Amino acid sequence: MKDKRTKSIKIRLFESELAELHEKKIGGELATWMRETCLGKKSKRRTAPLPVDPVLLRKLSSLGNNINQIARQCNSNLQPSDAIEVLVRLDAIQSVIEKMRNDHAS
Repeated sequence: MKDKRTKSIKIRLFESELAELHEKKIGGELATWMRETCLGKKSKRRTAPLPVDPVLLRKLSSLGNNINQIARQCNSNLQPSDAIEVLVRLDAIQSVIEKMRNDHAS
């Protein structure tokens, strides 16, 4: 069984101090950086990133482009009659996402 961290500490900081810590940190999480800095222990990455199917990436990219087009349309004075078209497009995107989820489920 893996050891789990069960203890926590709470410190009070000024906004400027917190901002300074975030500026100094290396990596993603402040807590991980603080443990590495204060305890001198290098954290091990829990798991390697999973490989991603290139076909899935292309499909996601295409969906992202569609969503950007919809957002652009919505931000340019969307008329109530156009709302139906937006809903239809969003429903189509949701269907594609559900199909992709089923096709690529582990």
